[in-house]
Amino acid sequence: MNRDELLMQVWQAQDEAYDLMNEYDSLPHRYGSFTLYQAEAYIVNWIGRVPDITTTELAEALKKTPSACSQIIRKLISKGLVEQRQDDSNKRRHNLRLTDSGRQLYRDHIAFNEYCQRQTFAMLTAFTDEQLQAHLAVQQRLNQAYQKDIRASRRQGITTGSDSRL
Repeated sequence: MNRDELLMQVWQAQDEAYDLMNEYDSLPHRYGSFTLYQAEAYIVNWIGRVPDITTTELAEALKKTPSACSQIIRKLISKGLVEQRQDDSNKRRHNLRLTDSGRQLYRDHIAFNEYCQRQTFAMLTAFTDEQLQAHLAVQQRLNQAYQKDIRASRRQGITTGSDSRL
C-alpha cells in the first residue's frame, strides 16, 4: 500500500470514528435509574464538578451558546436533577446546583464512564506503549488540523469544503 492509500485509510477511519461518536451522542443512555442524552449528562457532570456555576460560565466552558445551555438546563430542572438559585450577592446571577437526584446521577455517570474506560483500555492491551504513543501523536496532529479548520471557518463564517475536517 502506498502512502496516499494509507492516508486515505486514516481519513476514512477518522470519518467512521466521527460518525460513531455522533451516533452515540444522539442516543439516550441509562445511568443508574436515569435516562439522559449525552449532552444532558455532560452538563450534569459540569455542575457536579463546579457547584454554583452560572449558565453563562457553563456555556463558555463548553464553547456553546448560553441559549443552547439554557435549553438543556431547563430540561434538567424539569427532570428534577438541577436547581437554579438566585445569588444572594448579585440578584441577576443564578447559580446552578444538583438536586439529590442530580448528585446520584452524577455518581452513576462517573461510574459508567469508569466502566467504559476499563472496557476500552482492556481492548487496547493488544498494543505496545510505542504503538499507543504513535497513535497519540497522529491524533494530536489531526486535532491540530481540525483546530486550524475551525479557526479558518470562524474567520470566514463558512467552511472550506463539504468535509473539511482535515
